[in-house]
Amino acid sequence: MINKVEICGVNTAKLPVLSNEEKNELLKKIKNGDKEAREIFIKGNLRLVLSVVQRFGGRRRKCR
Repeated sequence: MINKVEICGVNTAKLPVLSNEEKNELLKKIKNGDKEAREIFIKGNLRLVLSVVQRFGGRRRKCR
């Protein structure tokens, strides 16, 4: 059984939650080549990605 806080071996409780304003600011910095802003942005979206993986990971497509 998967702990709700840990998905795919990643503790989602430690991932940052970014507001829309923070995301927009990070995107501006990323466009200017800021690698640290890119890492923060990626980690901020990782929680969403992992939740989608958890939701759809167990489903199998039936062949017809």
